[in-house]
Amino acid sequence: MEEDRTYSIGRVANMVRVPKFKLRQWCDRYLPEIQKIKVGELMVQRRFTDRDVELIKRILAYRNRGFTLEAAIRQARQDLDGGKE
Repeated sequence: MEEDRTYSIGRVANMVRVPKFKLRQWCDRYLPEIQKIKVGELMVQRRFTDRDVELIKRILAYRNRGFTLEAAIRQARQDLDGGKE
């Protein structure tokens, strides 16, 4: 994976088939590691790395298996971090 490449929230929403508003909620509540860039005085733009996209895909997979959102995020992070929290 190429860490320098980032994606807009719209692109990620299309890639993972999750509405932008839901991704924003997840980022604000549970995914503080998602990069935020200040654009102008009042606007903030989220930028997602390949790792962030993979995390979201894993979260969705766990949600589809019946995990709560919090449990899905925790498990997806453990998967990506090799079992470390």
